[in-house]
Amino acid sequence: IHRLVCNDFELFLGDDQQDPLGLSAKLLRLAVSLQGCSADEVDLTPLEPQDLWGFWVNVYHSLLVHSRIVCGRPRNVRHLFSFYNNCSYLVGGHIFSLAELEHLVLRSQMAKASARLMNLLVQVWRRDDKEFEERPAFRAPYNPSSNFRCRPDWRLNLVLCAGNLASSSKIPVFEKMSAAAFDSLINKAMEHFLGAAGRLDKKPVQLPYVLYRFRQDAPGASTDGYDRRWATVLAPILGDVDR
Repeated sequence: IHRLVCNDFELFLGDDQQDPLGLSAKLLRLAVSLQGCSADEVDLTPLEPQDLWGFWVNVYHSLLVHSRIVCGRPRNVRHLFSFYNNCSYLVGGHIFSLAELEHLVLRSQMAKASARLMNLLVQVWRRDDKEFEERPAFRAPYNPSSNFRCRPDWRLNLVLCAGNLASSSKIPVFEKMSAAAFDSLINKAMEHFLGAAGRLDKKPVQLPYVLYRFRQDAPGASTDGYDRRWATVLAPILGDVDR
């Protein structure tokens, strides 16, 4: 796999040694402002599961924006898959492409995509716990493998922006916050995602394609169909969307 590593190879966190979640928020804001920032040598150990999830979502969105600045908009299907498979960041001593940030880190404990062809085209360098802990690609503080495995959260499907018409046009920035503020930010992100990528003016409502692709993530009894499970869990948000 050929990689285009978009962030700086200078291994530092900055003089203030700010917390990893704050660094990722700064990284995302700087990427949006057409600038750069380093997360190469970050130590993720102090983060709680909520903050670790927010950190990796911020890093993914930062790389997405940064890669568009460096490479431009993918012009065809071949360029599209090359974009997600090759554009990468060095984080905590390991190289992660956009595809790997999503499928190896953020979705590590979630269901795999149901689209078989898509799974064949997405290239992910699988790494076990020993590789994460003992064999980083570059010098970095020790990070247990759990720092590279996010907790499962079905809401990721309506928070993660892929930079295309099938996803949201807005990117949330996660920082240190209470659980209530965290949930509120996610709800706002999901509401916008549903309005941007779904057809809420249709009867019945047409949900974004990502909810079909990752339909096994739908919470609820497995005896119910995925469409019913999505409709049930999203009912409070769909009721607030301006149609």
